[in-house]
Amino acid sequence: MKKIYITGIAGLLGSNLAYLLKDKYEIYGCDRNKVLMSGVKASAFDILCENEIEKELVEINPDVVINTVAYVNVDGCEKDSELARRMNAEVPQRIVNISEKTGATVIQISTDAVYKDTNDNLHKEESEVSPVNIYGQTKLNGEKPVLKYKKGIVLRTNIYGFNIQDKCSFGEWILSAMQKNEMLRMVEDVRFSPILVNDVADVIDKIIEKEIFGLFNVCATGSISKYDFGVYFSNVFGFVNARIEKIKSDDLKLIAPRSKNMGMNNERIGNELGMSIRTPYESIEYFKTLYDANYHKELKSFGGIY
Repeated sequence: MKKIYITGIAGLLGSNLAYLLKDKYEIYGCDRNKVLMSGVKASAFDILCENEIEKELVEINPDVVINTVAYVNVDGCEKDSELARRMNAEVPQRIVNISEKTGATVIQISTDAVYKDTNDNLHKEESEVSPVNIYGQTKLNGEKPVLKYKKGIVLRTNIYGFNIQDKCSFGEWILSAMQKNEMLRMVEDVRFSPILVNDVADVIDKIIEKEIFGLFNVCATGSISKYDFGVYFSNVFGFVNARIEKIKSDDLKLIAPRSKNMGMNNERIGNELGMSIRTPYESIEYFKTLYDANYHKELKSFGGIY
């Protein structure tokens, strides 16, 4: 049984990976929070502490390291560019340095925010990169050492799903607001290719099995505006009186600039693994299926922070 080490194991992607893959792999990980997960060995420390992460990876000697750690607050990155650099660029470099000694495969989770904001329909892996904010730039810098490493994989993605912690992903935020009949202000001029963390876990499982390396977009098939995402979400969940205000991205008065076209093409990973990935609309439907099956409750019963 292969050993998988997940950084940020209490995060949205990290916790779902641990839960969904625990019966197939030996799961280890770390987080800044103290984590208790059934059948998982997790440590609590600050990943910016170089000695701690090196000690863990050398001692455990995992076959695969999945780095889900990032400073993802886009406006926060503008305010504290040094923290963004350390989390998003320095940490991946450090993990690669250690893995070159241990021989571990490194899977780096990246973002759609690295691409140039163009009017092209869907960004391909070879499309021009030119981030419009510090978050995207630091994440792009974090890709470089992983792509130079012979056993490195970079996955550009935009995820949502159910959290193990008491906080909300994009989908959970919409669901919570609709349950409370709160007004949602959703932009019509930003398109993206959101994918459920459950589907990302399936892709990563197949990547580990097939032992492929390189750069891949791991996203929904096709793109959708954030406004249309909200409207379809309300239809699928049966919120007939959902309050959704259609706005432009400039109306939000955000600190950091954002790209308007974040849609990505996933043909490369689909062809490489011989699999199809849900469309944004199918993804919302599956999110509802998971909700009805109490997946969110099962996830929280699996573990959490303490």
